[in-house]
Amino acid sequence: MKNPKSYMLSTKYMFLIILFIFAFGERVLFDFGPNIELITMAMILTSFYLGKKESFWLTFAIIALSDRIIGNSNIFLFTWSGFLIPALLSSVFIQKILKKLITGYRLPATVITLSSVALASNLFFYFWTNFGVWFLGNMYPKTVIGLAMSYINALPFLRYQLISTLIFIPAGFVLTETVISLIKNYQARIRVQGIG
Repeated sequence: MKNPKSYMLSTKYMFLIILFIFAFGERVLFDFGPNIELITMAMILTSFYLGKKESFWLTFAIIALSDRIIGNSNIFLFTWSGFLIPALLSSVFIQKILKKLITGYRLPATVITLSSVALASNLFFYFWTNFGVWFLGNMYPKTVIGLAMSYINALPFLRYQLISTLIFIPAGFVLTETVISLIKNYQARIRVQGIG
């Protein structure tokens, strides 16, 4: 019989690898469009299922390796921290919200919580990175009006990011829960067959 601890560890790594492949692949191989991305999905699902350390390192690996291929600009510190700060904080918010909202497991409340935390991450990314564009770049004057212009001009990108989050977070969560359920059913059948 397989060691349960090593099985859990291999399942954890498989989950991280699959999320990495999807998010990295979307950035590098099959880009869906401006700010339609899977990094937020990978970050939120990892935060929920594994915790903040894994979420941080997965998010870091995705952006660091994909940026080596697609490149970045002088605002990379803002774009990277725009993902990494939420990666560190999202698991805390998810756990606090879920503890207050529900006792026991309820699918709709969990999907809404994960989506809400992801949307908050998107908003943080929007405000932080566009501040970086204004602060470091020369596209906008260094005035309050210039900062406002930076935010206004980026609204279409925010819209795409919010839409992708509202699609990919629930889809990713439901798919993950379905796979977990199938694995548990398969393991239960194997145990019953082994006993009989």
